[in-house]
Amino acid sequence: MQLDATFFPQRSITELHEHVLKEVGRGTLGKQAAHSVGIGRSLGVKLDEEHEFRLSSTDKGIELDKNADEAKVILQTDTETWENLASESWSMMGLILQNKISLIAGQFNHVAAWEAPLQALYNNRPIFSNEDIPSEESHVFDYGSDRRKMRDSLSKLGFILVKKVFSANEIELMSNEIEERKSAASVEDKRSWWATDKTGDEHCCRVTYLNMGSEQFSQLPNDERLLNLASLSEEKLFPTPNHGDGISVVMKVPEIEHGLSDLPWHRDCGMGGHPLICPGLNIGVQLNEANEESGQLMFLPGSHRFSGGLDVAMVGNKAVPISADPGDVTIHYGHTLHVAPPPTNSGKCRRTVYVSFHKSEYLNALPEGKGYNDVLFNHGDGRVRTPEERAAI
Repeated sequence: MQLDATFFPQRSITELHEHVLKEVGRGTLGKQAAHSVGIGRSLGVKLDEEHEFRLSSTDKGIELDKNADEAKVILQTDTETWENLASESWSMMGLILQNKISLIAGQFNHVAAWEAPLQALYNNRPIFSNEDIPSEESHVFDYGSDRRKMRDSLSKLGFILVKKVFSANEIELMSNEIEERKSAASVEDKRSWWATDKTGDEHCCRVTYLNMGSEQFSQLPNDERLLNLASLSEEKLFPTPNHGDGISVVMKVPEIEHGLSDLPWHRDCGMGGHPLICPGLNIGVQLNEANEESGQLMFLPGSHRFSGGLDVAMVGNKAVPISADPGDVTIHYGHTLHVAPPPTNSGKCRRTVYVSFHKSEYLNALPEGKGYNDVLFNHGDGRVRTPEERAAI
């Protein structure tokens, strides 16, 4: 997918490194970056003979030198790719999936640990910590609740739940068509995601572009209720049914062993495009009861204004699980850190229809029918795999 460079201003390696050396490296963000990745860690990057460098985390912040070969984690790429990473037109994950960055030394999880520190160094984005958890705030509302309170909670938390937005009849109609589309999907269509359970059976766990060939789902993005809820955003956002994943459905499947059915903690700009995608809203229409048994969503409150936060999310009880009924709607900023663990009950399956809303620039920058998640299909056979599974192919 070709992206318009005007949406992602490029800075040269020299400019980037001057910024690190003279401004952020030993400042507040540099210290945050060092503590985020862990004191004593280092990342070596080999671009070409002129640009080999090492970033090292110390108790004073991030140090920069030319000793790439002495780093504990070493990457090989080219100058253009690294500048794309710095501009956030693509993320580290997005570039690795396109085989534009290769790992020479170290492990994948060690590379992933540098994503938030690099965003702090290159994009001046603070890294989330325990102190950034907002004070207790209600996240559950009715559709007719006070809009100011709903907007304030969405702004502070990065997510809310709105009860009883759609009727039982509307949910039944959506559910019936979802089952039809699921039955018609195939591993090769590259509009659906598949995963394999412990017995070796393949299951469709996501279908994108439900709006294509469907009157019901073509009309959904302009439903007055969803437009009203989208207007709770801090910026003017527009429905984007013909871009990204279109109108999609996520279907949680129990006992999955292979494939990306159960996404780990992530942000919706995880493949790249943060300046374009964020702030964006994803509105999820719940077709089934959402709870621990069915694989409910969990959000890290306040994380939408930061990078990082995985350490906070995985330790302690700061994450907020979403319990919902059919017809309820979740609203979350795509940059809010979230996860959907696997169902704990083999007889339960949560299905959620997602409608996305973005800035007008998003519509202009992305070709119709294309999105960042397309890179998940670039290894050939149409299945969506974890990075570890892709590496083993």
